Amino acid sequence: MAENFDPVLGGQQLAGSDPVMGGLVAVEQALDSPDPKVRIQAIKGALKYGSRGAELVIHALQNDPNWEVQFAAWETLLKSKDPQHVQVAKSHRLPLRQVGDVRARYKAGERDFRWADLSGADLWRANLSQADLRGANLSRAGLSGANLSEANLWLADLSGANLSGANLSQANLRGAKLGGTNLRGANLWGAKLSPGWDQFADLRRAILPDGTIHP
Repeated sequence: MAENFDPVLGGQQLAGSDPVMGGLVAVEQALDSPDPKVRIQAIKGALKYGSRGAELVIHALQNDPNWEVQFAAWETLLKSKDPQHVQVAKSHRLPLRQVGDVRARYKAGERDFRWADLSGADLWRANLSQADLRGANLSRAGLSGANLSEANLWLADLSGANLSGANLSQANLRGAKLGGTNLRGANLWGAKLSPGWDQFADLRRAILPDGTIHP
């Protein structure tokens, strides 16, 4: 007799069993796994199982001890077609990570600094080109002359940061907080920015996204 195959986790069910209930059981079991990768895989398919699946994802977002699992839950809700799920993700601030010496880690080949706590960090002339800094806290950080070209700074907090003379060409700054940010002489050519981004930052002599130079 052929066995049914669970589309989310690859687990098998007995023929004739309810595929939704069987899938939910598989997801619940996977979320109890000590392996974060197994929990992440379960989260990515959990929304297929309706309100109970959503409850499991939200519980993982709020309670899982592993940051990567929390991020997977947050991203799953954010990408959902359900406005309520999206709102839960938007209203939840992921915990910041301590990443230590960013310069050394970058030099060693690491690029993942999502949701890193770098507030007040001294990163003068640091090379962080193509770094993933989504959601990172860089408020009041010293980034004068830093290379952040093609960096992903989506939702990053750059309020009060010193980015004078920094290279932000083709960086993703959508949703970034730029209140009181020093961008004097910075290169923002080709950068992706949200509407109204230039209301509160100091842009004197900066190269703007369209290539023009601010007075």
